[in-house]
Amino acid sequence: MTTILRPLTTLTLLGSLLLTGCQGLQGERDGDTYYSPAAAYSIDLTTNSFRGDVTLDERCDRFGGSTTFWDDNGRMFRIDYLRVEGNPNIRAPRFASDLTLLNLVLNAYLRGIVAEGPMINSAEVVHREFLQETDPRALFTIVSLDVDSSRVDGSPDVSGNYYYGFMLFKKGQLVYLVQHRQPALMVDTMESVLLRMADAMEIPGKVRDDTEIERTRRILARLAPGETEGDPVRLCEPES
Repeated sequence: MTTILRPLTTLTLLGSLLLTGCQGLQGERDGDTYYSPAAAYSIDLTTNSFRGDVTLDERCDRFGGSTTFWDDNGRMFRIDYLRVEGNPNIRAPRFASDLTLLNLVLNAYLRGIVAEGPMINSAEVVHREFLQETDPRALFTIVSLDVDSSRVDGSPDVSGNYYYGFMLFKKGQLVYLVQHRQPALMVDTMESVLLRMADAMEIPGKVRDDTEIERTRRILARLAPGETEGDPVRLCEPES
């Protein structure tokens, strides 16, 4: 396995905006290590990015997966992975450079996820930088969010300004997005946190044991009405 992005760095509104469809834990938590679905990555939950115990929330669909990590201090981290090829939300041209792909993915997130969040009054990119001294090279962005939780009935009071950071990089056939949020704009700190989080990831992760229940579930998923192209959960579980 390869360690990546070594440098040469209790708001829930973005934690559930991207993907749906996972039923239970599609990845695997083995002691202090979390293995994402589809063996996309693994991460040690005792890394100093986290403070105390970590809880998880997974979401996924046929093009990618998303896991949100909450530590004991209420700090939120998130790692998304997605396949760009054939993804209708990205519409990447053939033979696009990695930088082009990262920008397309980021723009899709900003346009289709961040800007349309039900609590978000406005979103503005306040920092955008291509990090060429990392391996692989990465796109680092911070978005300023004006949040009004009164727009969603029953939501906790989280109104105000927040800063949401993205670190995007491509590894193999997947684009990864490491994310974190802060209550104040601290560019250097955000970059350091995201790089440290990415550095703790191992790519690829580990394929789960292929039990009879898992094989049966995949067969049933392929037979689901309306699913005619591929496995609808192929990035929520190991590919057969």
